[in-house]
Amino acid sequence: MKPTIVGAGRIGTALSQMCDATMVRRGQPIPSEEGPIYVCTRNDDLESVVGATLPQHRKDLVFLQNGMLQSWLDKHNLQDNTQALIYFAVQKLGDKPVDGGGSVVCGPWAETFAQMLQSAGIECTVVDRQTYKQQMVEKLLWNCIFGLLSQKHNTSVGQVVERYRHEVDELVKELAPLAEKKLHIRLKSGVAQRLCDYSMSVADYKGAVKELPWRNGWFLDIAHTPKHVEWLHQVGVSVES
Repeated sequence: MKPTIVGAGRIGTALSQMCDATMVRRGQPIPSEEGPIYVCTRNDDLESVVGATLPQHRKDLVFLQNGMLQSWLDKHNLQDNTQALIYFAVQKLGDKPVDGGGSVVCGPWAETFAQMLQSAGIECTVVDRQTYKQQMVEKLLWNCIFGLLSQKHNTSVGQVVERYRHEVDELVKELAPLAEKKLHIRLKSGVAQRLCDYSMSVADYKGAVKELPWRNGWFLDIAHTPKHVEWLHQVGVSVES
């Protein structure tokens, strides 16, 4: 079965180089072919992607977005769909992915997705839902923390580790407990070190605060913690009291 890739940005283009797929740009109708539909759009475009997909094929949507998707998936009855956390970086359109190791996937199309990445030399493991939830929170923490600190210091994530590791630790201490309490999970010890290890594997990547409602904003909705709020203000993000 031929997969469909929705979105022709950095990730969608990288996936298209790994397999023979039908490419669909944002706003175009999604073909009714049988097979996985890899959604490589921004989070804010997810509503339109679901709308462009025939109801009988929505179970085949594979979500690759960063951030906290669970509430949105529940709302659309897509909580059992395939989800993946990709730990590889594509610096600019057309570049070869740099594998950071540790990509995980769960759901009906998990094996197919993992095999596609593995064929391109990218590590990917199929996991159960509970393990995925734990990994999802760690990826969320990485995006929120290293996006913020990379923008705050105008530097790469590797330099954040080497020069500002104490700030990474401070944000992990503030934000990780919020996610654990909200989602009723327990993260394995050593979170900060794992986040730093991943950053060093993609050391030249330069992050930024993005898609606020899906990332840092999710933590803000739970609680306003001191350093998180202070440093968001420093990069120009308005935080309502």
